[in-house]
Amino acid sequence: MSWKLNKANEVEEIRKIYGLTLESLIKEGKPIMVCDADLAGSSGASFIYTKYPNNSVNFGICEANMIAAAAAMSMTGLKPYVHSFAPFVSRRVADQLYVSAGFAKNDIHIYATDPGYWSQYNGATHTTFEDLAIMRSIPGVNIVAPSDAVQFKWVLEYYEEHGGIFYNRCTRKPIPKLYEDGSTFEFGKALWTHKGTDVALIAIGASVNDAIQAREELSKLGISASVIDLFFVKPIDEELIKQVIREHKSVVTIENHNRFGGIGEHIGSIIANEGVQVKLRQVCVNDRYGEVGDFKYLKETFKLTKEDIVIAAINSLNK
Repeated sequence: MSWKLNKANEVEEIRKIYGLTLESLIKEGKPIMVCDADLAGSSGASFIYTKYPNNSVNFGICEANMIAAAAAMSMTGLKPYVHSFAPFVSRRVADQLYVSAGFAKNDIHIYATDPGYWSQYNGATHTTFEDLAIMRSIPGVNIVAPSDAVQFKWVLEYYEEHGGIFYNRCTRKPIPKLYEDGSTFEFGKALWTHKGTDVALIAIGASVNDAIQAREELSKLGISASVIDLFFVKPIDEELIKQVIREHKSVVTIENHNRFGGIGEHIGSIIANEGVQVKLRQVCVNDRYGEVGDFKYLKETFKLTKEDIVIAAINSLNK
């Protein structure tokens, strides 16, 4: 693992990286199959269906069929990459994932897009705050939540080389570029991006950038905060988490997900098993369904903003 934080204050569109990376793998002669359910125009891979018809299949609005067929493709030596909104490739297809992919030990990469508040105006059917809970319960599934396009690209390439089942939970939209191009990562390992002594902010996905901003605000208040980019939700980096909880007075977990079945509960179980006297606060969705609205409104409504992280951190340190 060799990574550096990007200091150029750039943003990068995730779906653009998806299409370009898949095309690069096809040009290298890799046996990949790009699969979608009438959303290739949203994934960033629509041009692949025109340029590389032998490496792509549009299944229409039949996500369960797509998952089962993709799992079967892997039995022939292909590496399938499937895409859809997060709820369509988690709760809607749970049985196909469990039986055809997990139980049968087939390879499949799932690009689960726009989870939680990222779905914005798409409504209840397209919103998910429970997908991590579903996917964590299926044996053998690797769950990643990249915090930027560099990590996202690394996952795509890692899967092609090593196979397995990857649930890649990430938005399609432009997000801050946290890591420099060429950074490499390690399977199952988190990243301790900023070191502090008082409170540890443990986040996934684009919330890592929120945690970094919250750290700067806390510093102005005289509070020293660490930031941990968890990256792998499953397998979780227990070794690093154990070190973090022993070296800080409190821990705040940040996730665009329901409190049930998310990273807060998992880290809480590690704290309990270790018997460490450290406070835990969760910045997450508190047992609610999604709403329709713009990005700013939804983050404020679900209390997932930078300011909410700061408040949670302060409260975690109060006796």
